[in-house]
Amino acid sequence: MKNDETIRIVCPECNCEIAVDAATGQILHHEPKETEREQTKKKSLQELMQEMEAQKERSAARFEEEKEALKHRKEILEKKFEEIKKHVDTSEDEPPPHPYDYD
Repeated sequence: MKNDETIRIVCPECNCEIAVDAATGQILHHEPKETEREQTKKKSLQELMQEMEAQKERSAARFEEEKEALKHRKEILEKKFEEIKKHVDTSEDEPPPHPYDYD
């Protein structure tokens, strides 16, 4: 490669174009793609209102799901605890050895 070459890379995260100097590895130019704010400016007020309503409905639905889950959380935790208690071996009468007993 020549020292005056530049490498153009497209970022997989943000889809921006980056120009990198091949010799030094320094970023020469960073050109970001259209951001959400710029995309929002192109939408009509009606479209924005519809998006806000949809987001509001999704938030309300998620809130109700979490509220229902909290109501039943105690029952679920008790069932899990009972299930775990079934699998615990309680046949040993001796307490477990202390770590210092091995010295």
